[in-house]
Amino acid sequence: MRVVIAPDKFKGTLTAREAADAMARAVRERWPDAVVAVIPMADGGDGTLDALGGANRRDTVTGPLGRPVEARWRLDGGFAVIESAAASGLVLAGGAEGNDPWDATSRGVGELVARAIDAGAARIVVGMGGSAMTDGGRGAIEALGDLAPFAPGRVVVLTDTTVAFDDAARVFAPQKGADAALVERLTARLHADAAEWLARFGADVRGIPRTGAAGGLSGALFAAGAELVDGAAYVADVLGLDAAVAAADLVLTGEGAFDATSRAGKGPGHVLALAESHGVPVRVVAGIVSDEARGPGVVAVAEVVGIHRALGHPADAVRIATEAALADMPT
Repeated sequence: MRVVIAPDKFKGTLTAREAADAMARAVRERWPDAVVAVIPMADGGDGTLDALGGANRRDTVTGPLGRPVEARWRLDGGFAVIESAAASGLVLAGGAEGNDPWDATSRGVGELVARAIDAGAARIVVGMGGSAMTDGGRGAIEALGDLAPFAPGRVVVLTDTTVAFDDAARVFAPQKGADAALVERLTARLHADAAEWLARFGADVRGIPRTGAAGGLSGALFAAGAELVDGAAYVADVLGLDAAVAAADLVLTGEGAFDATSRAGKGPGHVLALAESHGVPVRVVAGIVSDEARGPGVVAVAEVVGIHRALGHPADAVRIATEAALADMPT
């Protein structure tokens, strides 16, 4: 058996690597001689830095609520990797309950990009996802100053959504603590931001797919010359996932919560699409599974072992759920 194991993170419990290792234990118990390729996935959100080599630098930058935070990032020769969540993440703001959706800023991300440029990085990958702000990227652009606009090809923005700049507040701000009235105010501010980016950079971000990620940060960076790409596809390409899947007899993927959005830009959705394109059987092991995402080969960890064990002993729970997912396959 040749098995590719490519899950995303189980947010709050396991990294993508930890989840993949738990799945691998179940595979090796069933097929001791299996050739197992462990390829932890990401889609531009949390975990992208680890998927692309891990951090080798730490810098103190402005956090989402203005307080200093220590952000991890990577610089390898002329190649840099930055996660917006590391500098401006919702977790750093104390979640939706502790966040200030109006004042939360992307400034720290801009400071990291500036550090990468000053260090001589010729190509800078910036992952969106897990952010606290809906500031239209204003904080980042202010931090970059004269370093924006960018040279063509220098900055690549990874997103897991196709939401446009104008819709960023409506779609994402409620998850960051904004009520309906504040969503309207944030949307009005985004319109003003879009007008300013058009005047300054000559790029109209309104209606452009992927410009609404990270509260419009992706749109501001796009206006300043960055390239917007599908985060999962980019990470998969760097990791050589397509070739690995094409040569496999079975593919395993998963994430913390598998739902209808998982096939629309998320890491597991991309893995599923690759497996299906090559005609390779695939199993999904997820912490929880929404009703609309249920189907053959999709297993919810919480339903196999119970929610308390899933949260209390997540690695062991994923191993057991993976065994259940493989139960219908010949030994």
